Amino acid sequence: MKMFICKFFVFLFVFAFSACSDSTSESAEGASDVLVDSRDLQIYKTIEIGGRVWMAENLNYQEKQGQLYLWNEAMESCPEGWALPSKADFDSLIASVGGFANAADSLISRGFISSIQGGYYYMGYYSFFDQYAYFWTCDEVRKNNARSVMFEKGRSSVSYDETFVEFGLSVRCVKK
Repeated sequence: MKMFICKFFVFLFVFAFSACSDSTSESAEGASDVLVDSRDLQIYKTIEIGGRVWMAENLNYQEKQGQLYLWNEAMESCPEGWALPSKADFDSLIASVGGFANAADSLISRGFISSIQGGYYYMGYYSFFDQYAYFWTCDEVRKNNARSVMFEKGRSSVSYDETFVEFGLSVRCVKK
């Protein structure tokens, strides 16, 4: 009960704050705002880059420490009004920050990602948490494989990969 009351007051604070400020879609380029997930009242930072509003934190619906999602779960995981981004969405994001060569550095400096970490989960093992950040896209590449986006620690660039759908990866949502 205490947790519900605490989340309720946080929701009221954020709702009141949002009502008195510009909406996320009207924020200045790169400005941050928040998203309150109505399913569990978790609060996420958001950021506008290239005319699109993105979550600036990994989705952690129903988990306090964040969650890695299988691809089919990721497809259904974003809050109402938000979607799992496509490769085209990530292409636009990356182009907006100057292209692939320095995208990771630029996205870190803008607050889209705080550091390169996240790794993946597969068959009971968590791997590369301090070396890579992987994010699902909504694009199925071929049967049992979907497109993912990879950030590697110590590298300025970003790359795409084809990932088995049974891997658990991080999720960032983009506003519809």
